Amino acid sequence: SKNLNLNSVVLWKKMGLVAQLFGCWHKNLSRPFTQQKTAYRSCLDCGARKQFNPETLVTHGKFYFPPSVNERI
Repeated sequence: SKNLNLNSVVLWKKMGLVAQLFGCWHKNLSRPFTQQKTAYRSCLDCGARKQFNPETLVTHGKFYFPPSVNERI
């Protein structure tokens, strides 16, 4: 089971690198969140974030990874 956990960490690191290079391709986004005057929606599969405009209710821009997600991947 310890080996399985290590393999999972390695897999998530590789997936995170691919997502950072090519962007997130997942379609499963969270509800909007606001943190320090920044609104965003997160990918529920890899943790990438995408900007959200609470006035127009539109998700826009490219996916990005905040530092806390990068440390986890």
